[in-house]
Amino acid sequence: MGRKPGRQRQYFYFCAALLIFVSGCSLTQEASRRRELREWLNAADSLLAHGDFAGSLSTFRKVSEAAQGKPPADRAAYSMGLVYAHPRNPQRDLRQAKSYMDRVAQTFPDSPWATQAEIWAGLLSETESAKREAETERRDAENAKEDAEKSQLALERIKQDMDKTRLELEKTRQEMEKNKQVIEKSKKVDIEIDQKRRDRGR
Repeated sequence: MGRKPGRQRQYFYFCAALLIFVSGCSLTQEASRRRELREWLNAADSLLAHGDFAGSLSTFRKVSEAAQGKPPADRAAYSMGLVYAHPRNPQRDLRQAKSYMDRVAQTFPDSPWATQAEIWAGLLSETESAKREAETERRDAENAKEDAEKSQLALERIKQDMDKTRLELEKTRQEMEKNKQVIEKSKKVDIEIDQKRRDRGR
């Protein structure tokens, strides 16, 4: 009978040791995973600093996928937004940048990156609006220029028509002048004929 409590105690210690071992393993795995994610973040930051935008984006994406919606997924998403917003990035895409900043602000509201992401999202939204307005103004200016060119062409045509009409009027005036001279000559001839007839009648 005295051996049963000893066995129970041993069993309890064994279970406690096993639990501590399993917890320790999972803590070690978690620490290892976090260290690996930090290393990836550092590598992505280094790639971005050296202008390797595609490599940096790919590494940040890898961190985001491995983090599975937990930190440092917030930092990775924020950094992807920065990569897309970077002015020297040949694949710059302000809509994508805003999308990542919105994701950080909405998915990770308690993140230390959330406030900065909100500021970036606001700035990017204003930039997009300004860009759209500038594009609209450019199109309006082009349309106005086309309209002005059309008006210029129409005025040229009118001027050409007026010149043509003026020439035709001048030609008509000259013809009328000729006709007038012919009529004058005819009248003179008629007068002379009448005079000759009168002279003969005497």
